Amino acid sequence: MVDVSSLIMTYGYIGVFLASFIGSASIIFPIPYLILFYYIGASRILDPIIVSLSGGLGATFGEFILYVVGLGGRKIISENTIKNVEFFKRALDRYGPIIIFIFAATPLPDDIIYPTLGIMKYDVSKTFLACFFGKTLLTAFVVFSGYYSYEYIRFMLGGNDILSSVVITVLAIVFTIVVIKTDWSKIFRMGVER
Repeated sequence: MVDVSSLIMTYGYIGVFLASFIGSASIIFPIPYLILFYYIGASRILDPIIVSLSGGLGATFGEFILYVVGLGGRKIISENTIKNVEFFKRALDRYGPIIIFIFAATPLPDDIIYPTLGIMKYDVSKTFLACFFGKTLLTAFVVFSGYYSYEYIRFMLGGNDILSSVVITVLAIVFTIVVIKTDWSKIFRMGVER
């Protein structure tokens, strides 16, 4: 397995927080930080629940940079646009937290909604909590996938650590490619239209 144990032991949960913060805050060059969390889960060095919470919190703060950008962008938007945004904000009051949670908990492109929420001055606490719960759930899914799959793969391969590491690496890369290349907005629309 890739030796992330020294990295994890050096920075621990703060490293998890920083990795998810940087991965979520990078807009132009997305960083697939969830691969690292898969390895952290597989290494079993840190508690997966605390990793999930720390990763979810870091990702939430990373996304809030986009929210703040939206707040600042409000100053350069015309009055007509702000009136339209205010109408949309009232429509979001009912389902906003659910929408934010769904975007945060899935690989949907949630980077597009946070600047809009900032422009609308959407409730910060609702945005933060929905994003935190969604990002924590997504992180937990990845961490626990690594936590449980590594031992299973190792068992299936007769305890061969090197071969198990290769299989885990390939699975992590395939998982990342699927997440990045899938048109999640199309899948989301198909689910809503049913």
